[in-house]
Amino acid sequence: MSILKDLNSKYRIDASKSASSDEEIKKMIEFADVQIPEDFIEVIKELSEIEINVDGKKYIRIWGADGCIEMNAAYSIQENMPNSFAIADDEGGNALIYTTGQNGFGLYVIAFNDLDVDELQYVAGSLSDLLINNTGIDVIKNSCQFHCVAFSLLLNTDLWLGIIWLFNWCV
Repeated sequence: MSILKDLNSKYRIDASKSASSDEEIKKMIEFADVQIPEDFIEVIKELSEIEINVDGKKYIRIWGADGCIEMNAAYSIQENMPNSFAIADDEGGNALIYTTGQNGFGLYVIAFNDLDVDELQYVAGSLSDLLINNTGIDVIKNSCQFHCVAFSLLLNTDLWLGIIWLFNWCV
């Protein structure tokens, strides 16, 4: 079974890079402090840095093995949230991570700037559930965090432009 070939119709791959190598995947597995589910490994053996359009409203960017190591290290994911491993982002400041939260082990979304277990939002039990069965799509589409407001207000001196930008980004 290929998750990427069986994507739910709510998703569309808009960009990607070549697959992660076996050596890159081995390094990623050694780096991670959780057991990385096989469905994620299968995906990055096909493609990496996959930009998936979510229902025309948002993107999920699934990193390759090297990208996972880079982003987990850059954001100190394991230091802030032990027993977790980020595999993707929404190109808007949120990470998609494997961890154990209130709903058990699975995929959760959390803002990069607020890596606190109390802020985890459950998405799905697996990447397959998310991408094939559409489980958790609403969580992904609605994962607009407070940082959007703060960022918008910092960048725009005109409050109305900031509000319009935020509305368009979250919708």
